[in-house]
Amino acid sequence: MRTQSAKVRDVLVAGLAFTAGFIDALSLLRFGVFASVMTGNTIILGLGIARGEPVSSALRSAIAIGTYMVSVAVGTSIADSTSDRRGRIWPSGATNAFVLEFLALLALAVGGVFVGSTPSSNLVYVLIAFAAMSMGMQSAGFNALGISGASTTRITGTYENFVIDLYRWRRSSSLKTALKKRSDAALQAMVVLVYVLAAIAGGLAEIYLSLDATLIPVIVLGVTIIVARTRTS
Repeated sequence: MRTQSAKVRDVLVAGLAFTAGFIDALSLLRFGVFASVMTGNTIILGLGIARGEPVSSALRSAIAIGTYMVSVAVGTSIADSTSDRRGRIWPSGATNAFVLEFLALLALAVGGVFVGSTPSSNLVYVLIAFAAMSMGMQSAGFNALGISGASTTRITGTYENFVIDLYRWRRSSSLKTALKKRSDAALQAMVVLVYVLAAIAGGLAEIYLSLDATLIPVIVLGVTIIVARTRTS
């Protein structure tokens, strides 16, 4: 039987997956780059150079990639700085990283409100940095949770591990292993489903709200952090 704390954790993970899917969709539609999908941004970077578009697409993707990498490093140092990073289902260091993600998203939302639907190119670079920063922090914080086989910012890997764990669940001769793989596969499926639904929501919200739509994942992440502080401490 899964513990109550594990169930709370899974709900919080759903909040993170929603935030990631929403911001990735919004970032791609408004800026032409992803906030967390660095594989896609690497392709965009290569295509931008190949097509002689270093300023428009290549520079934007390079900013996203660079900011994401730096944010993962900073977020990891923050997540690893607490003494409870081992033995707890939701370490406080992970929540600290998500707080920084929240601040980056809030900056993105405030920037979107003030610059309007057609920001200048220089402001676009700043907004891209905030978007990538938020996802880098989420990636670092999620890694600190120690959940194997799933990620809210690396969906390709989550797809892959879902298939592997599904196969091993069906093929395992050990009941304990089968139950573990089934639980892992269920969490991975939930992450992917929420991410897709959030991308749909982000795409629809962008049509009507433009960058103001960023306030939606800001609220979702804020609630996630509050619940994490109060229910997993």
